[in-house]
Amino acid sequence: LRKYNQLRTLYHQHRILFMKSLINTGCFLHHRKYFNKWWEKIQNFTDDQWLKYLRMRKETFALLVSHINPYLQKSSKFEVSVEKQIALALIFLSSGKSYRYLSRLFSVSKIDIQTIVTNVCSAIKHLMPKYLKIPSSTELKKNISDFQAIWGFPQCAGVLGSMHIPLNISHLPHNAVDYFNSNSDYSMLLQCIVDANYKFWDINVGWPGNVPESRILTNSTLWLRGQDRKLFPEDSQNPRVIDVPLYILAGAAYPLSHWILKPFLNDPESDKEKAFNEKFTFAYNVCEIAMKRLKARWNCLVKRNIHNVETLPSAIAACCILHNFCEINQEPILDKWILETESFFKQPVPSVCSTVIGPQAETIRHTVCEYVSECPVNDV
Repeated sequence: LRKYNQLRTLYHQHRILFMKSLINTGCFLHHRKYFNKWWEKIQNFTDDQWLKYLRMRKETFALLVSHINPYLQKSSKFEVSVEKQIALALIFLSSGKSYRYLSRLFSVSKIDIQTIVTNVCSAIKHLMPKYLKIPSSTELKKNISDFQAIWGFPQCAGVLGSMHIPLNISHLPHNAVDYFNSNSDYSMLLQCIVDANYKFWDINVGWPGNVPESRILTNSTLWLRGQDRKLFPEDSQNPRVIDVPLYILAGAAYPLSHWILKPFLNDPESDKEKAFNEKFTFAYNVCEIAMKRLKARWNCLVKRNIHNVETLPSAIAACCILHNFCEINQEPILDKWILETESFFKQPVPSVCSTVIGPQAETIRHTVCEYVSECPVNDV
């Protein structure tokens, strides 16, 4: 076995040297031509083809290019323009295909594809202040209104949830045990807050898969701002509907606080509590749906094709920003995409957190419970 590993290492070393020599001598010129032909083919795609392979139509792609063009440079080795780099990265993120597969498809080395994808994801993160941010006062008022109209919860600013991103088990980090989750698999966590219309307005990426969701929350800037009552603008409150502060819905994995509202655990004691829990489950669907749409658009989040744990958080963040970008530009999402991603990775069941923080937490939940239990739930 040792001899085999030594030979394997030696083979890869010689292969890298050989590839470098080909690049230096210009023997990849035919690959450049192939890459350019591929780009010409994309230009003739129908809207359906653009949507299938890049998850957005041509005009939306042009808008994305204009946004991140200042943050990318032309790759001199293959004369890969910024547009081509972005297109290649989108195909990688959406298809979930491996670097090796795309390397063969586009006749670009695996190392170059990795570099392009990493650079494009880093560039996309520059769009976070525009496309993924805590809502302004005006945006928040509309979001609160939509939550009540669609999901039946007044004064609700969002839904907090989490999603495990599976790791490539052949490229685990040295501290792999930290990523070993309750499903006996390896993953990295994405924690997010979703608005009433399936868009993310806060994300926390990079925690290992065995870390409890409550710990991720309480170690975040979001938590500090929420506890200090500095998360939401004061003029976004609407006490005429119900006299409670703005809050975020969260599952059983999180603590109950004056701004974190969760369902009643165990068996509810009254019919109103039962009704509250049922309507809570209905409203919590907005987060589940958003995460399903995220995975359906960007298959790289379920297919374990990103090998480097250090670059994975950047790719996850880029996918969340691209998700919002697509939602805002009303890019369609197909039901079959969602169905196709359901079987790839089973999400671990979060651990239950029974912590109650602050004297107002129970009172606020009771007040909302009284209101919600009397209101009918709208069909979505």
